Amino acid sequence: MSKGKWIAGLTVAAVVLGGGAYAYHASQNNSTGSDGKVGDLNIAYKNDKSVKKGGNLNVAYETDVPFKAQFESGLSDDNTMSTMAGPSGGALFNIDSEFNIKKGGPADIEFDRDDKTATITLRDNLKWSDGKPVTAKDYEFGYEIIANPEYGSSRWSDSLANIEGMEEYHKGKAKDISGITFPDGEDGKKIVLKFKENKPGFKHSGNGYFLESASPYHYLKDVEPKKLASDPKTTTKPLVYGAFKPEKVVSGESIYYTRNEHYWGKKPNLDSITYTTVDPSKTVASLKSGKYDIVNQPAASIYPQVKKLDNVEITGQQQLYISLLNFNLGHYDTKKSENVQDRDTPLQDKRVRQAIGYARNVDAVNDKFNNGLQTRANTLIPPVFSDYTAKDVKGYPEDIDKANKLLDDAGWKWDKDHEFREKDGKRLELTYMARQSDGNSEAIAKNYMQQWKKIGADVKLYKGRLTDFNTYVQITSAPESGDWDITDAAWSLSSDPSQVDLFGKGAQYNSGHFTSPELTKKLNKIDSPDIKNDKERAEAFKDYQEYMNDEAYVIPTSFRTDYTPVNKRVANWTMDYGESEGWSKLGVTADKAEK
Repeated sequence: MSKGKWIAGLTVAAVVLGGGAYAYHASQNNSTGSDGKVGDLNIAYKNDKSVKKGGNLNVAYETDVPFKAQFESGLSDDNTMSTMAGPSGGALFNIDSEFNIKKGGPADIEFDRDDKTATITLRDNLKWSDGKPVTAKDYEFGYEIIANPEYGSSRWSDSLANIEGMEEYHKGKAKDISGITFPDGEDGKKIVLKFKENKPGFKHSGNGYFLESASPYHYLKDVEPKKLASDPKTTTKPLVYGAFKPEKVVSGESIYYTRNEHYWGKKPNLDSITYTTVDPSKTVASLKSGKYDIVNQPAASIYPQVKKLDNVEITGQQQLYISLLNFNLGHYDTKKSENVQDRDTPLQDKRVRQAIGYARNVDAVNDKFNNGLQTRANTLIPPVFSDYTAKDVKGYPEDIDKANKLLDDAGWKWDKDHEFREKDGKRLELTYMARQSDGNSEAIAKNYMQQWKKIGADVKLYKGRLTDFNTYVQITSAPESGDWDITDAAWSLSSDPSQVDLFGKGAQYNSGHFTSPELTKKLNKIDSPDIKNDKERAEAFKDYQEYMNDEAYVIPTSFRTDYTPVNKRVANWTMDYGESEGWSKLGVTADKAEK
């Protein structure tokens, strides 16, 4: 199924941990299309049996944390919710397997590079689930939700400021967004975006420079902005334009979908989809019993057990994912909408950050716990972007000797007991906010703390314990710097590899709040209108990755291969990123799941 739109830069689980000995490793050159393979896994499950008319599909998302129901993409930062909202649609533009925008979806987009404009044309038959047409104003309203601080969105970024008038609107200096116009009026089907600059990433879905979804203005316009995120109209009774509409939403637990009779595309094969969450401890038993037809995001720890089940097929895909180690270096200035790197911490010295990185034994952790589904990340661009990832950058493999030398050079001396390091009379003390992910989270956190002790860093857990996901999100998304020093993070990435929305000076997702003129320059170069071709952009990406590796503002941890077990009664399932109408094509070949 396509993830052809930005998935909100999600601070998901830091590291997915588990046990077992089975391993396979995905090739960096594997195809991402439906006929391709990732390692030993097929991207699609091909069921030759006849598809039955109707039926209900039971889908589960593996998580130990209740999800927060939110169907308005501009207000959601939850990867669980973003995935579970899949049947309701959302992406306006179809894409191919390489994430290039193509024609034929709910909307088409055409660029005029001379005029620096994009014209978006909505389908004539594109309607909301209440039967009302999706209009030009609905598309524009999504920008208002993100840019108007009253709505409380965390999606504002420097990228959106490339639309003329967006920054003025965001700062309250204008009542309207001058760079968004409606040739046929607000109730029409055409929208024109006026950009300050052309960007080489325009052709890719998820580039961040324009939105790829719409918001039902007629339905939401009377809701007070600060209350929109909690209103039933966006949480439990939303309007959608996808193949299925939410019939019943139990926030934190489940979403029951039925066919959307106003869907613009082909009538779905299924009558309904029941989408629930499943605790990691119950996934294998639930698959074996046929309770679930499909389970999304199962932990690496249970992969060997899932592989032994004879009633499921396992599909795989290189994931748009990077986990990393974050350093807390500053705060976010809400008045100026920019990050400020001003925190008083030993981590301002990049040699200390580098030492922390080299002390970790990420390869050993992945070998022991992740069954080959995760490999140490050498850089910040995942291998699924084979043209842009810097294969020659080595990252931070375990090297205790190098870590110790870096701290020596930084002036941190061992104390008289040779237990911890000190400088100017102060011990090298750091607070580690490790997230509770699964049963192995504590063991992994203690492992890294022991590794850091080997180089003389006195690292203690935040509040003396692991931090639950919801608390973690509240702390890392707050503009204040907080009282943590290092933390794990992970991102479900955009399908365009530019990372200005993650690490730009104005990026609210930059929870470490690091910034520098040189970083801004390199991020801007990647998206510069002066870039003439993919080769030049690849060179800009390589330069950026080398810089980030040296500065160690963040330390890459792991890349991940996603696997999905599918009951053998399921038909037309694929993990192809270019499958834009997958939910309507899904079906079943039997009344009950195989056991």
